[in-house]
Amino acid sequence: MTPVEPSKLSKDSTTSRKRRVEWSLTQEAFDKLLASFSQDRDEAGRQYEALRTRLVRFFERRTIPLAENRVDETLNRVARRIDEGKKVENVVAYAYRAAYLVFLEALKEPDLSDIDLEMTAPPTIEPRFEDSEQDRRLRCFDICLEGLTVNNRELILVYFREERRAKIERRKTLADQLKISLDALRIRIHRIRKGLEECMKQCMRQPI
Repeated sequence: MTPVEPSKLSKDSTTSRKRRVEWSLTQEAFDKLLASFSQDRDEAGRQYEALRTRLVRFFERRTIPLAENRVDETLNRVARRIDEGKKVENVVAYAYRAAYLVFLEALKEPDLSDIDLEMTAPPTIEPRFEDSEQDRRLRCFDICLEGLTVNNRELILVYFREERRAKIERRKTLADQLKISLDALRIRIHRIRKGLEECMKQCMRQPI
């Protein structure tokens, strides 16, 4: 193995740091980020916006200024890691952890030095910042939904997506795609839904 000259190593290290600093969100990277939520583009967009709203609340509850900018930084970091090839199984939980790191970095800013870090515990699955029962239900729903297999998650989201007549047609199409009867599809959805309900009951019993 040929030794690497120190000057070359230093140059490569500088180049590497420069490359990291110059990274910016591209359309391709953003598409990968959306795909980590769902393969369905519309559903991915809804989940992305829901997460973004909750992350804004995360920073606002901690009295961090420029919350929207902090969220942009958080989601850019997540997008970057995914773009670089990291396998993220639970993008929601991963984004919350990234948000906490951004929060810690924000505390180093002069105007925020008086915030008591001990009053803000780091997230485990996700930061516990929701107070209302509705917020808790939404959080639990996200957690339980992420616990499903990819196929079951996509199936139940598509099954309940449309309204009225469009919903009936959608379900017929789903049954045809799966090569099963409508009754068999209803039974499968019932099982998935019951599992979600049980998961949410357990989640809601957990302390905030």
